Amino acid sequence: MNFSGFLRRRTAVLALALSAVAVAPSAAQTSDDAVRQAVASGSSARVIMQFATAAARDAAFTRLLDRGAAVRATDTEVGPALVVFGSAAALAAEFASASQVSTDAPVTVASVTPARARAARRSSQAGTTHDTPSFGGLSVAVIDSGFQPHPDLPLSRIRKFMDFVSGATTPVDQCGHGTHVAGIIAGSGALSAGAYAGVAPGVDIVALRVLGNDCSGTTSDVIDALEWVARNHETYKIKVVNMSLGHGVLESIFTDPLVQAVERLSRKGIAVVTAAGNKGINPATGNPGYGGVGVPCNAPSAICVGSLDTQDTENLADDRVADTSSRGPTRFDLLAKPDLVARGVDVVSLAAPGSALFRDYPDLRVNGVDGQPHYFTLSGTSMSSPAVAGAAALLFKTNNQLSANAVKLSLQFTARILPLTDVLTQGAGALNLVGAMTLAKAINPAAPRGTNWIKYAIAAQNRDEHGLTIKWGQRIIYGDRFMRARYAQYHLFRWDDDIVWAYDAIADNIVWGNQQDDNIVWGNDDNIVWGNDDNIVWGNDDNIVWGNIEDENIVWGNDETDNIVWGIDDNIVWGNDDNIVWGNSDDDNIVWGNGIARGVWAANVVWGFWDDNIVWGNVAYDDADNIVWGNDDDNIVWGNCSQAMDDNIVWGNCDNIVWGNDDNIVWGNSVLTGGRR
Repeated sequence: MNFSGFLRRRTAVLALALSAVAVAPSAAQTSDDAVRQAVASGSSARVIMQFATAAARDAAFTRLLDRGAAVRATDTEVGPALVVFGSAAALAAEFASASQVSTDAPVTVASVTPARARAARRSSQAGTTHDTPSFGGLSVAVIDSGFQPHPDLPLSRIRKFMDFVSGATTPVDQCGHGTHVAGIIAGSGALSAGAYAGVAPGVDIVALRVLGNDCSGTTSDVIDALEWVARNHETYKIKVVNMSLGHGVLESIFTDPLVQAVERLSRKGIAVVTAAGNKGINPATGNPGYGGVGVPCNAPSAICVGSLDTQDTENLADDRVADTSSRGPTRFDLLAKPDLVARGVDVVSLAAPGSALFRDYPDLRVNGVDGQPHYFTLSGTSMSSPAVAGAAALLFKTNNQLSANAVKLSLQFTARILPLTDVLTQGAGALNLVGAMTLAKAINPAAPRGTNWIKYAIAAQNRDEHGLTIKWGQRIIYGDRFMRARYAQYHLFRWDDDIVWAYDAIADNIVWGNQQDDNIVWGNDDNIVWGNDDNIVWGNDDNIVWGNIEDENIVWGNDETDNIVWGIDDNIVWGNDDNIVWGNSDDDNIVWGNGIARGVWAANVVWGFWDDNIVWGNVAYDDADNIVWGNDDDNIVWGNCSQAMDDNIVWGNCDNIVWGNDDNIVWGNSVLTGGRR
């Protein structure tokens, strides 16, 4: 099969895919959920307005002032904007002039305070090295509540401090969260004889304060901090950003201004590490629930980290994901998150005496070798994220030519898979720092694209600092699917900095109705082809395979009657151990994403709906992108998003399968009724 023409077309689609991340939505979608609700109820709101031109922004600025609004003008890499606090009437009057209006949502820390600290052994992830290597000036930016100098992390190692809350010029942390986070990354452990050293004790810190005394802040200040990093990352050699904060998902990744700021930074080669959040418990049931991941964890290129509970033992067998750790998928976009998990329960790191946390939780203070409370215990994904940020810094030190996406690949591919835990809970698995450094060292970023970039043979396992063998999970979670493990050994353009993770026109794009005979190509390289030159091939080796490490793990419509397997261990599940059932013929079906409590749950998972009805994705604007799987006589409708019924996709209607009515592509249609040719 000749793919030369396809490759040229695929390059064009890449450009479209990347530009789509910054495309303004339609007029009906120029504001997010919270803005629309505020205006509808007549309430005042604080919003971020984006404009196509400076002239449009400046004119809106004047009109909003005349209407009594408080307005601040700002400029981002993608254009002019306003931060506005105003009445519903004032805001509604400007909707037409703005390209997008988003809530300037409150952001909070992603930590939880345990009732009483267990005898935590140290701050860092198991497998950490405690030497203090030179990082050659490399810095990690910590966007948090600020920083209070500490003997384990003195002022001499704070390359820069910026205060986006009050404008202070010297380091301050009246919350205490940012100091704790910075210590997990870079604390030396000097006052604990190394017991509470950070993951990368030789790296410098750039402290950017966006959270106030109460450990909360605003989205606009976080975006300002990210824009500052974009302008100054070369000056301070910032290669990693950590954000242990966030808010609930209010709009798609394609319009969310905080997500967009993360993506812009990632494409500059900066690894942005984020906390998944602590909405892992469904408040309606008290049990673990799905869909709680927040912003900016939902950014495709962000390295989103969940919380691992090691039970304070060296025994790997008792490790589990903390119940409070937020799970995927993401609201609106249904991406699989988190990317991996790292220790986040009872983590001891630097204390900030005089801060709110230090004052309000005296039981969580931990003494150093001199008997004084130099340390503090916190739990949550806030503590997991900096463990991975420190690991990312070590990977850049190991191989300073790595892209941000190559760092993410290394962390995912070498992670340790936790048994009986689904992918939307653990992502690729638990952080395996030694393994990630091993893979990062072996990568040759200068290898030509499309060639093997692993410089020498490496085993897909390693021993941790306790001598325990860690087998690499070899998972690559790419947007809403797995990628085959073998792609990790090749220098693909998706691993470079100019690609949005999961939007690279290979693994996640559909060429629908090309110029050559309306061919449709779905998948990557030449493995999955749908309708090329009238040939329809799905998978390879005569298997109908959809992604994942092993060919047998994910099967879409194999020789067994109506078998659909999505996930692991050959179950009809998403995940494993029967945690989430996808398309089972019994009564234990799932409703996924139907009924949203904004800011709490992006999607509910409900067992035992009725018969075979499964609703996936009732989370989009105006019910336009609902996906129904297995409703009435095995009918499956995927993407009923056109009122004119022109673009409906039906998979499995009375055994007839029609994919793309307009383009007349039929797969397995023995009797076509109602199809258009």
